[in-house]
This record gives sequence, structure tokens and C-alpha cells, in this order.
Amino acid sequence: MGKLNVVLDWFANTNHTGFLLAEKRGYFAEAGLEVHIDGEVHGVMDLHGADFVLGPQISMLDCMSRGVELTGVAVLTQRSDSGIVSLKESGITSPRHLEGKRLTHWAPRWFHGVIGEAVRLDGGDYGKVELVPMDVGDIVSTLGAAADATWVYANWENEELIAAGKEINFINLADVDPLFDFCAPAIAATHQVLRDRPAEVRAFLAALDRGYQEAARDPEGAVLAVKDGLPAVSEAMLVRSQRHLAPLLLDQRGHWGAIRPERWERMANWLVANGYYDRRRPTEYTNDFLPV
Repeated sequence: MGKLNVVLDWFANTNHTGFLLAEKRGYFAEAGLEVHIDGEVHGVMDLHGADFVLGPQISMLDCMSRGVELTGVAVLTQRSDSGIVSLKESGITSPRHLEGKRLTHWAPRWFHGVIGEAVRLDGGDYGKVELVPMDVGDIVSTLGAAADATWVYANWENEELIAAGKEINFINLADVDPLFDFCAPAIAATHQVLRDRPAEVRAFLAALDRGYQEAARDPEGAVLAVKDGLPAVSEAMLVRSQRHLAPLLLDQRGHWGAIRPERWERMANWLVANGYYDRRRPTEYTNDFLPV
């Protein structure tokens, strides 16, 4: 069997149900693949020697600028599900309301460029935001204590807060401006695996297409089938989370993974224009390995 190693963008959660289904229901095995999946909380993308790595498009471009040979090969959702979450009591209902509030952040410089642009477009001053450097592993204990707001994926942290009885505000950044509907989370492959094992890459992505189609069409059945591979939260939270994601997973053809050029191009061009990415590359992304 062909062996492939995958590093997730975070610990396994409902964003990754398609991976867990492909593993549990034997889709990888049917394709002649043995797939090792690893995930942890981190804000900086690191391959750890893997063949595939998950993360936001911007992190992938940052890696490319540092000489890491990667190409984006799929996106998990057809619309970005990321944004700023806060407790309702904080009064943060739009990016400009981050002024005077504590916002957690990751190390990369682009974080401040992107969130700063969202604040600017909303008429605010990012310089007035109080920045708290941390990777947030427990959103429930963080908000209202160490910080007031965090950049998250709605499918998981929002649901954790709701399950804990918290009332929240969530600003989907894609609603602020189309710029922020970039490809996140996405999957990148190393140039080596694309060059040396293209058939295995295609088989891997086809198996994921099967898994994510099931997650979209039967979110409750899909997530409960793989709950042992997910954090120990209530079944009700898992189902709510997967139902939230279901409409975002597939394109108009009913398939998963396609990277729409306008999503990728807008952000990549903005990053170059604002000095967060050195130059455009012809190998940044491709849909050529996805099922036709």
C-alpha cells in the first residue's frame, strides 16, 4: 500500500470528518492507501515531514515564500467559515469594535495585516486593539478571561461556546469583504508527492471526495460514525457542528475540494500588494488532482 502522511491544521474536529470517514469506511484502503493523520493546536504551519498539510491559504503562501515546496490541491469548504468570536457582553459586533478590546493572535505578520484590513474597512483603527499572543486551545476558558475576541472557525469554537451556555457574537469575515473569503482551511501537497506519486494523490483526494459528500448529505450519520476520532464533546454539539458545515462542503457539481480561482487570486494578489507575500508563483494551487 502507498503510505501518505497528513498534518491537520488543528486537532481533529468536524472540519475533518471527511478524512475520518475515508479512513473508517475503508475508502483509503480501497484506493490502496495507508494514510496517517496527525493534528495539534498550532498557529504556524509546519509539515513535520508529511506529504499533505492543512491550513489557511495565507499560511501556505507564507511557506512558499520561505522556500517550502507546496501546492494547494483542495479546499475544505466552498465558503470561508472563519471569523471573530466574542462573548455577547463584549459588544463586538463588527471589526471596528475590536478597538480597546483584547484580541488573541498568532505569530505570523500577515495575521495583523488581514485583521487590520478588516478593521480598517469597517472604519476602525487596528492600532487601538490590545493584542494577546497565544494559540487558543480552549476557547471557553479564554474569552472573558485572557482575551475578549479570537479568530476562529465557526464550526467548532462557536459550538463549544454555545455548548458551555455562553451567548456569543460572531463576525464572519467573508461578510465584511469578499477578500476574506479566501481558501481556508485548505490542503497543500509537497511538490515531491505531486511529482513522484500523482496517482496516489488523485486516489487520496477521490477518497476524501467520497467522505465529504457523505458528510454533506448525512451530517448526523457521518459525524456520529466517526465520533471516536473527535474530541469528547456531546453528540448534540457534534451534530450541530456538522449540520452547520454541510451546506459549505460541496460545489454546484456536488463534489468537494475545488479551489475557485477568484477566492485564491484575490487574497494572493492583496498579500503581494501589501508586502506580506514576496511574489506570485505558477505552482500555488491546482485542481488537476481532484476527481473530474
